[in-house]
Amino acid sequence: MGKQRWLLGCLCVLILGVSPWLALAQQPAPPASVEAQKEAMQDIQLTRAVIQVERQALITQAMDLTPEEMEGFWPLYREYRLEAAKIGDRIVALIQRYAANYDNLTDQTADKLVTDFVKVEQARARLKATYLPKFKKVLPAKKVARFYQLENKLDILILAEMAEQIPLAR
Repeated sequence: MGKQRWLLGCLCVLILGVSPWLALAQQPAPPASVEAQKEAMQDIQLTRAVIQVERQALITQAMDLTPEEMEGFWPLYREYRLEAAKIGDRIVALIQRYAANYDNLTDQTADKLVTDFVKVEQARARLKATYLPKFKKVLPAKKVARFYQLENKLDILILAEMAEQIPLAR
């Protein structure tokens, strides 16, 4: 029941929105080996790719786009999700840093982690704001609202699961 499983559990929650490691997340554990961390990151990258496909399927099903709307929406959506993935990379890195410092968290490290977390949240909000007028150009306002609702629901599910998994700083 090592830190590798705790970290992998948190990252999978971030990406998948599932909670298979709930009990492990509350237990401190010994540090994971470099090899184990590399293996965990490979698993995370594969999982993220699968989730992106599933996320796109959910969007496809819920959006009910006309063929004309699809032409404008899907290229823009893929561009948007590439930018969102970069923010996701920052979240993964932040969780890794937290896990690496969890047992010996200093005030200075905690301050840096919280500051970086707020910057990630600001980047997420900026991304949504930046793409809003772009989506409005290719979809009617009601469908843009539906898309943003779907994105928010998916993000909130993942964030809620992640919050449940990641132990509080001590």
